[in-house]
Amino acid sequence: MNESDVCAGRDHGEGPGEPAAQAHCTEDSGDAYLTAERLYSYDGTREEVLEYYGREAPPAGWRPVGRLDTGPDRQISVFCFESNDRPSITLAFESPEDLREFYGVEPGPAPGGPGSRIWFRWSAEAASDGSRMDC
Repeated sequence: MNESDVCAGRDHGEGPGEPAAQAHCTEDSGDAYLTAERLYSYDGTREEVLEYYGREAPPAGWRPVGRLDTGPDRQISVFCFESNDRPSITLAFESPEDLREFYGVEPGPAPGGPGSRIWFRWSAEAASDGSRMDC
């Protein structure tokens, strides 16, 4: 799959080392599907990331599925965008534990502290034949 315009729309900088990018085939749901993903870091807030992509995704052809807010308890961490003719894309905020375990990345200072960064991942998924999937 090609990296989408929305995924490449804003340079969020690099974290310690190169940002993680990968593509793979998954069969954990009973149906095989393709996933391409890229990990980003940003020295702002989750709200800024959501505001930016909430504004930039629709003109690029994607519409958010559901609300783009974190809620009062900050529990929502995955947001999906759909397009009529392209794979759905998912924006997920990564926990420090997941960064260490799955990406081998040390997230740095705790959120809100000096030098802290927000880590998020964009992924695109398609059926094994390349056709689009819904969120």
